[in-house]
Amino acid sequence: MKKGIVIAAAVLGMTFIPATSAFGKGKDKDKKAAAAVVNPGLGALQSQTPEEEEKERTAEQIHQNKENRREKRETAKEAKREYRDAKREAIREDEERKQAARDAKIEAKRDARDAKRDREAELRDMKRRHKDEKDGGSALRDLKREAQDARIAKKEQEREGKRVARDARRDAERADDDAAERNRDEKIALKREHRDERRDAKQEDERAKEQRKIEREQASGQE
Repeated sequence: MKKGIVIAAAVLGMTFIPATSAFGKGKDKDKKAAAAVVNPGLGALQSQTPEEEEKERTAEQIHQNKENRREKRETAKEAKREYRDAKREAIREDEERKQAARDAKIEAKRDARDAKRDREAELRDMKRRHKDEKDGGSALRDLKREAQDARIAKKEQEREGKRVARDARRDAERADDDAAERNRDEKIALKREHRDERRDAKQEDERAKEQRKIEREQASGQE
């Protein structure tokens, strides 16, 4: 008797559960239906998916939400660009400070060497005067002094030529660096301009589609 009651209850319970397909088709639907039979109030407590929520919103609300997201993306993009520009400018300013420090160091070394040569020249002239006062004039000594002055003048000329060449080379390198930086800036500006144009065109298309959807929704509501 008890065995018959258990079998009858099992059969009765199975009649309320939807049958599933043999090949798994409609598996999700069957699971949802079974869950609805077993737990009738559970569906009302489950949260809606974003797709379902979007279907319930009006076209005007969807358009406004998309406009807000576009505005946020535009603000974030501008902030990134400003950060990158500021970072690039800080690097350039730091490089300019380093160049100025190198130039000051070079000039300081040159001034020190020039001052040393000036002191050597004054000491040489003083020794010559003392020699002349002590031993009197000498044509041979004068010839030796002229040859010495010629060698010193030649060295000074060579030294000045090397300085000019170094300065010119350094200026040329800096000019090349400045030209490269200008080219980079122009490329960055051009890329940004093209990206902005493409983005603006895409956004205009999206806005046009959203506006047409709003108009269709309003027309259907009026009907």
